[in-house]
Amino acid sequence: MLRDFTTPEKQVEAGVQDLGHFVATDGMEMDHDGNLYVGDIENDRIVKISPDLKMTTLVQDKDKLIWPDSYSIANGFLYISCSQIKFMPWFNNGSDLTLFPYQLYRLKLQEDPLPIRG
Repeated sequence: MLRDFTTPEKQVEAGVQDLGHFVATDGMEMDHDGNLYVGDIENDRIVKISPDLKMTTLVQDKDKLIWPDSYSIANGFLYISCSQIKFMPWFNNGSDLTLFPYQLYRLKLQEDPLPIRG
């Protein structure tokens, strides 16, 4: 429904479903099997939410997963960038605690999912 921009707004509104509450995130990526990968910015982890709404922690690392927020799936890996937003000055009394250089991580997925393409 969301991919068809001719869908009337009332129909889109009627199609909204509350699927529950999971984690505070700042980005997500979905594979072709309907698994949703999100970063849990409060607990420094990456979780997978399966189509049956089961949430599984894939990895947790407080030293590396600093506000994970951008994702991509390619060749059986989930690529993750971390913006370190919680280290920005407005969260730290004006001090910029950003760690340079920024890092890009990759996480091997058990399956070999492909991203959804519009």
